[in-house]
Amino acid sequence: MRLFSLLSALLVTGGAAAQTAVADSDIALRAPSAAWQLYAKTQAWAAYDAVPIRELNRDWSSGYSPRNGRNAFLQRDRVEFGVEKDGWRLGAEYRLELSLEASRDTVDLYHVYQSHKPPAKARDFTADAHSTQWAAAGARLGRTFVLPEQAAGQPLLLVSAAVYGHVRNHDSDVSGKLSYTPDTAYRIDGTYRNSNTGYDYPFKPDATQKSSGASISAALQWPLSSQLTANLAVNDLWSRMRWTNLPSVVKVIASNVRTVDSDGYINYQPQMVGQNSLIERTGTIGASTALNLTYRHQQWALRIGAQRIAGTTIPEAIGSYASRWGTLSASYDTRFNMVGLGYEQGPLRLRVRTDSLPFSEARAFSLETAMNFVF
Repeated sequence: MRLFSLLSALLVTGGAAAQTAVADSDIALRAPSAAWQLYAKTQAWAAYDAVPIRELNRDWSSGYSPRNGRNAFLQRDRVEFGVEKDGWRLGAEYRLELSLEASRDTVDLYHVYQSHKPPAKARDFTADAHSTQWAAAGARLGRTFVLPEQAAGQPLLLVSAAVYGHVRNHDSDVSGKLSYTPDTAYRIDGTYRNSNTGYDYPFKPDATQKSSGASISAALQWPLSSQLTANLAVNDLWSRMRWTNLPSVVKVIASNVRTVDSDGYINYQPQMVGQNSLIERTGTIGASTALNLTYRHQQWALRIGAQRIAGTTIPEAIGSYASRWGTLSASYDTRFNMVGLGYEQGPLRLRVRTDSLPFSEARAFSLETAMNFVF
């Protein structure tokens, strides 16, 4: 049995697909209209601290440079479409969210495992990593309210609620200590916890999984002057997720390693105890927020703000210029060093961001598309 198979399961649990449900960087609201409107939006966003996005399921031999302290691996997918009239919005959406945070020791430990080589010298590792992943499709109902007019204009408030069915779950935790010396190899004391709706326990064939979820989100647009506007969005301001008969695994390892095989994998004398069970679980999605200020002067606009997701704050600045050929924009975020370009013409919008060219070397990448047709 290979030493770090449990750690490997944690770190690659989400795959390498780019995903997003982070608060939309363009959160400008539209005033209610009597016309029917068809809207659609997709976002794909991934940001890794330790390795390029394409390396997550590989051997980590290229571009490995983790941060000191907390390392974040964030991915989100979101597809949303629907209709809008008189301030009411009804639509359908699909979301997939993955948040993994790990200590520097944990990612170093996994890097050693992926290299199939022992550490260059004696070292103690403290493993500490947590991963949360869920996916679901559902329906969303929203309403845009026009608040009492202020001196600078009418504030707009959008409140929406979503319900989800057949919610997938894959959460993992790794904690413990590992010591390596060239003479005695490894000493391991650790705990691994995992829940996964994809598990199938043959000894409980009659157990039926059930799951559901609900969420409330809100966005506020407040004109501060004829040129300055404040925007605030809170996705999943309130949420509740529930799973029944969710497969769960807990394993505790206390082992002394004696050998390394010809492929570089570590063989150990296992002392492992664990439990497989079906559990009831309730939880929340966790709120993500976006706050920005937009200043407009003639055809120019400057937006400065920040997003926060899974404990990570992402400051960003966006500049744009509107012409008869469309609106061009450029952006930069200081957390993942993503530079972006955007284009908007009529009902269509496109924006791409990355921290590296070519895209295959990127640690952070985002693609956003949106359309809004009036008929």
